[in-house]
Amino acid sequence: MGPEHLLEQLVAIPSVMGDEMAKAKFLADYLSGWEPELQSVDEGTVNLWCHAPGDGRPVLLCGHLDTVPPAPGWEAPHSPRRESGNLIGLGAADMQAGVAIAVETFRACAEGGRACRRPLSMLLTCDEEGWCRGVNAALPRLRELAPELVLVPEPSGERVMLSAPGRAVFRLALETAGGHATQEGESALAHMAALALEIEAMEVAGTQVVLEFESRARGLSHPQDAQLVVDRHLAPGESRDTVQEVLAQLDSRLTVVEVERPTPPPEAYTAEHSELLEHLLTLNDYPPSDSSSVGDFNFLATVAPTAILGPKGGNLHAPDEWVELASVRRVYESYLNFLREC
Repeated sequence: MGPEHLLEQLVAIPSVMGDEMAKAKFLADYLSGWEPELQSVDEGTVNLWCHAPGDGRPVLLCGHLDTVPPAPGWEAPHSPRRESGNLIGLGAADMQAGVAIAVETFRACAEGGRACRRPLSMLLTCDEEGWCRGVNAALPRLRELAPELVLVPEPSGERVMLSAPGRAVFRLALETAGGHATQEGESALAHMAALALEIEAMEVAGTQVVLEFESRARGLSHPQDAQLVVDRHLAPGESRDTVQEVLAQLDSRLTVVEVERPTPPPEAYTAEHSELLEHLLTLNDYPPSDSSSVGDFNFLATVAPTAILGPKGGNLHAPDEWVELASVRRVYESYLNFLREC
């Protein structure tokens, strides 16, 4: 079919995080010649596995089936359209193009019953845009599989990315004396708003952003409590405890706790170089780079050296998300060339 055509079909199938079943079943049918397996994860979500034989340790292709929900401003998020050499649609870049590349690479390599020279496995996960429940459910199998290299076609501008930050999410709570709104008093809302601006302006090694802000008055009163949720992407070597302490020092009345997750928090990593990884780098036209975000790859990197290599795209998680179709083709061909040589 080719990755470009498959990409259009994938964008047309909604798969917001937690609701990936329809897309997983479509792909399971498309890959029926290789005995695909749907692995139950949680609350009706699934991963999809495929394997093809070969000699030596396997290479793993991994992508995620899900997208974020459509942001305000989308008119037809699941009606893909081509425009100026790009494909526009929800998840086009993040990462339905990557899923299409992984699937068509697997099919091309596995034709005839052999995955090029070495075994090739593919894992398509659920909930990457949420709590990465899919990849965490897959970790026991991945450790048993013991791939020599993991390839993740997340959007990377055609650069090979070899490292990624970790992530911590903190909830900040503040209480103030309040008072009647028509008189002088102390507003937790106003004070926390100032802290939110200060937090976003802080110079940090990774990134730091306010995800949520909640506060309201009880009647005609200055709001007496406010909460922020702060996302912090941690550079290698940064400590969660240190970041938490820095946030707490913004105001002595703040309570700062790390938000509980249903899965472990992603840790920063740098891929360990290997002969196979070095060969991948020789086939790429750009110097290696680093990811600014987190994802399944953080967990995959605990199993094997993990490289991100995906197409050019833009407007990720925003209206009119796009991916460059020529870039999709180039990345697909790069994977084929690499797997046929390694």
